[in-house]
Amino acid sequence: MITAILTVLLILTPCQATSQDSDVKKRLFIELLKTLPHKGEFFTDEAVKKAGPYLPVLFALTEKDIDGYDPYPFVALSRGLGDSKKHRKYAVRHFAQIRHPMLKLFWGALLFDEGVASAEIVRFLRDALESEGQAKLLSEMEGPGFEDFRRRVMAHPAAKRYRTASLTKPCS
Repeated sequence: MITAILTVLLILTPCQATSQDSDVKKRLFIELLKTLPHKGEFFTDEAVKKAGPYLPVLFALTEKDIDGYDPYPFVALSRGLGDSKKHRKYAVRHFAQIRHPMLKLFWGALLFDEGVASAEIVRFLRDALESEGQAKLLSEMEGPGFEDFRRRVMAHPAAKRYRTASLTKPCS
């Protein structure tokens, strides 16, 4: 039922959605998330397929939107969505639109690990690795492979060009 309502709402809503429309879509998506089938701690393939069309809504979520909710289901769903080439391609094109900081870190790391990260994503990850708090989150996400991840990001040509450009930038 929630899926049908959300689908009709997304189809009938004009492209220039108002903030109120966006808030409704976000609330409906969060309700949908609660009903998606899962196996253990991960969502089933059926759940991921059902949630796929709502990737733009997931990217639009802010910290305020999911305040009071466990962030794990949003990350677990992202993991499932990231297994799809179609969703990875969308995520690379719309990376700047990911509003929740933890989801943006997760998607950045996922896209980098999949070998599809743009220069924008590499620069974002480099900046994150230079931030103590964000580096800690990335370390938790990457687990024992974190140091290798850090090394690969820092060695990436886009990260090096970015570093060189930022070091040679004149001070005002």
